[in-house]
Amino acid sequence: MKISKKIELNYNISFGKMSKWLTGLTEGFALALKCSLCEKVSFPPQKICTCGSYKNSWIKLSGVAEIVTITSGLDGNYGLVKFEGASTLTVVKLNNFKGTETFGKILKSSSQNPSIIITPTEVK
Repeated sequence: MKISKKIELNYNISFGKMSKWLTGLTEGFALALKCSLCEKVSFPPQKICTCGSYKNSWIKLSGVAEIVTITSGLDGNYGLVKFEGASTLTVVKLNNFKGTETFGKILKSSSQNPSIIITPTEVK
């Protein structure tokens, strides 16, 4: 015997302090957290710095990133990049890259699916 029932779930997820960062991605700008103790700038932001400090403040980055390495997959091209002003590296989706570019600028993403996407730029 088989019984079919429709189940529907509606829920809201709060991202707390990280909401500011996600909103920035949907609006096309890069926000990072700067540690008040060691001054390391993390992008994506880390609420607790690698030095152990919980004290940090939001800073706006230029949105320009240098591409360190690129990889391709079935769902597109991705890169390991370092955003100007950041101390950390991050993985991003590459949009309209031909393979010779070395810099990219952050793009707006969907508010339903915030993500880090960059497009080629000649800006350094």
